[in-house]
Amino acid sequence: MKTIYLLLVTILATACNSDDPVDPASLLPPITTTGENTFGCLIDGKFFRPRDGRSTINSDNKGLTTLRSEEGNWEIHAYDRKSNRTTSLIIHIENLFENPDGDTGFYPIRWANGLRELDGPNHTYIYGRIWSEEFNSYQLYLSKDNSGSLDITKLQRSPGEFSIHAGTFQAILYNSQSETDSLIIDLGRFDLDSISLPSTPFN
Repeated sequence: MKTIYLLLVTILATACNSDDPVDPASLLPPITTTGENTFGCLIDGKFFRPRDGRSTINSDNKGLTTLRSEEGNWEIHAYDRKSNRTTSLIIHIENLFENPDGDTGFYPIRWANGLRELDGPNHTYIYGRIWSEEFNSYQLYLSKDNSGSLDITKLQRSPGEFSIHAGTFQAILYNSQSETDSLIIDLGRFDLDSISLPSTPFN
């Protein structure tokens, strides 16, 4: 009987240990520069990664796409299309390809207006549509001047075009409807092979 009691105590202790909270940072993909098609960050301490929606031939259901716009600019479109409360992040990098060989290094994050491509500002910015518990609705969060930075660590050209784009980023985004509501984007990283990823149509 004592043996059975000890066995039950051991099982219960093991079950309790399995419920220990997981560090969200441990869920992030490693920082790589080999075109692994990974993207992740923490949004106010919560893990975010793009995920595809239902399987259709419509590329709009893809969680991660890229766009080379206006020749010298590049964008990452990251969507979690599986969660009940989806999240989207748009990262626009201005003049990434102004140099024919590409420009690695730091890009300061400046203000966003919630629009992209020709309707967005002519500098690097981030914005997202994210659920707000405070407002109990989706809110548009925008970067401001000097609210973060993005570091391009690798650009690799394949014949005819760039393929691997890798880097890290961090920023503070502000609710477009409330100056007092903001989100911290931290430990962001991406390692993308644009040739193998779907491309967002340029509007």
